[in-house]
Amino acid sequence: MEREINKKIIFDYLGNQVSPIQRKAIEDWMLERENEELYYQWLEEWERDHLQYNSDSERSLDHFFSLTILQNDLYVLDNQRVDVSRGNQSTMLWRSAAAVMLIICAMAWLGRDSFMFKSYKTGFGEVGNYILPDSSEVKLNANSSLRIPRWGFGNSTREVFLSGEAAFSVKHLNDHQRFVVKTLEDFEVEVFGTEFIMSARKYGSRVILTSGKVNLKYHEKEERRELEMMPGDLVTLSKNREINIRKTETPENYTEWEVGRFYFEETQLDEIGYLLQENYGLEVEFSSKEVAERVLMGSFKGQTVDDLLISIAEVLDISVIRKGDKVIFSGK
Repeated sequence: MEREINKKIIFDYLGNQVSPIQRKAIEDWMLERENEELYYQWLEEWERDHLQYNSDSERSLDHFFSLTILQNDLYVLDNQRVDVSRGNQSTMLWRSAAAVMLIICAMAWLGRDSFMFKSYKTGFGEVGNYILPDSSEVKLNANSSLRIPRWGFGNSTREVFLSGEAAFSVKHLNDHQRFVVKTLEDFEVEVFGTEFIMSARKYGSRVILTSGKVNLKYHEKEERRELEMMPGDLVTLSKNREINIRKTETPENYTEWEVGRFYFEETQLDEIGYLLQENYGLEVEFSSKEVAERVLMGSFKGQTVDDLLISIAEVLDISVIRKGDKVIFSGK
């Protein structure tokens, strides 16, 4: 393909609007590790612009399965009930062929990823609670997504992919099957049954262990490393892939977003700007470097983005102006 791979071409690819030659070139491009993060960034942006499509396809697929999983001994054809358990072999063959064709059509319509994986997603300013097929519980913070295998979850695999922030309460299974959370940053958590908070954002990743034990896998200076975390451990991985490990006596502070609050521990305002972008979809500007480097500490209301902005303005004694999706922080 002569043209460089860019966002528009990827959007066309995701919308099934590229030629076979373009599709092959894009798939070769995605195999290169340095392009992986950019691809998923554009994928998330495309999915946000096509939420209605995603929602409809998810419901349609669930509806499809509910129609195909009927009573084993009965099949309905031309408004008549046919007993297929008593030897009507031709009807059984027809039914199997029809089911295969329906599955093939569903795969072509929804796309391979939608067919093979189920996604849980939250929008800007939204928090969601979900129970996974293995009875593990997940709470997703704003603008986050968790992708799990559509089949075999809890039986043959418990590997999930996180983008954003989530609090996990993982159920321990009798066969001691591990639960693995993967991220774009190759920052991976492996557990069997425990509670922890995990964040995988563009500006860095973080894991806080509440109870149990987890095995953390990551790359540092091109080396693969592993770390066993204990309750109260807080591990952060910066965008520059610098690891930091320390203890916290109050891990619950880092899940205050579940009840509409935010906890900041000596956090600079420019870092909070990233949070406003990620959680609420806002464009943030600072009038000066001095304002951007102001430090915020404590717990603040965040039921709405305006609650949080008002708290920041009052505590730091600065001016905060919001115009639609744009926020400007400046000194008084």
